[in-house]
Amino acid sequence: WKQNVIYITSISYIEDFWSFYTHTYGLRDLSNGSDYILFKSGCLPMWEDLSSRGGGKWIVTIDPKRRKHDLDGYWLHLMLLLIGDMFGAHLSIYINGAIVSLRVKGDRLALWLKKIDDLNIIKSIGNKFKDLLNIPADIQIIYEVRKLK
Repeated sequence: WKQNVIYITSISYIEDFWSFYTHTYGLRDLSNGSDYILFKSGCLPMWEDLSSRGGGKWIVTIDPKRRKHDLDGYWLHLMLLLIGDMFGAHLSIYINGAIVSLRVKGDRLALWLKKIDDLNIIKSIGNKFKDLLNIPADIQIIYEVRKLK
C-alpha cells in the first residue's frame, strides 16, 4: 500500500490549498479504489506510524450514487475544517488527518485520530465531525479502533 502513495504537496497557507485544489481532479473524476489523503506534517497515513499507533478513525460511508452530489462537498469542507483548525485546539491535537476513499460498495470519509484513552474526547470529536460537515441524522458514523499487534 505504501508504495502506491504519491506525495503531492505540503500546505502551509489557505492560498496554497486553493492553488492545489483548483489544479487537482475532483472526486467524481476518480475511479473506484482511489484515495485522497490529507495529513498533518509529521503524521503518515499508516497505522504503524507512531502518530496513529493505537488510535482509531471516525468513518462516514456514503452511497456511491451520491458521489457527485455529496462527496465532493463533504471532502472539501473536511479539508477546510482541518486546515482552519475548526475542531478547536482542545480536539485538534488528537486529529492526524483525513482520507476519502472511493469504493464500489460505498465511498468513505475517515477522520484519523491519535491514541485517546478518554472516551468522551473520542465522542466529542465524532459529534463535531458529523455536526461540522452537516451530515444528515439518517447517515450513521462509526468509530473503529486500531488494535495494536
